[in-house]
Amino acid sequence: MSLLNTFSNKTILELVIILESGDDYTPKAIEAAITIIELRKIDSEELNSCATFYWKEKLRDNIKGLLLVKEKPKSYFLNNEEITFLFKDAYDEWKENQKTFEIDTTKYWFV
Repeated sequence: MSLLNTFSNKTILELVIILESGDDYTPKAIEAAITIIELRKIDSEELNSCATFYWKEKLRDNIKGLLLVKEKPKSYFLNNEEITFLFKDAYDEWKENQKTFEIDTTKYWFV
């Protein structure tokens, strides 16, 4: 069974995830996903929307690991500026969440 047949029933979001995942898929899988997207004639706005959704989730879930790697992720659909903006948003959200784990030393003056 070819990858084109396997991927033909996938949603647009699933195809975008294949392309955005980078090394998680083989070159043949990526090629098959590109072919299906081209055959379906999906407009770029919808593809960008799916890619933005994917990166928001991925960055939010993996921000600490990505910060340690010190390498900005690369996107098939989004440009460098859009990835930077999403990365900054995920970082700001992560920093805000970290504040909930801080200890308020003003309450523990006897320490």
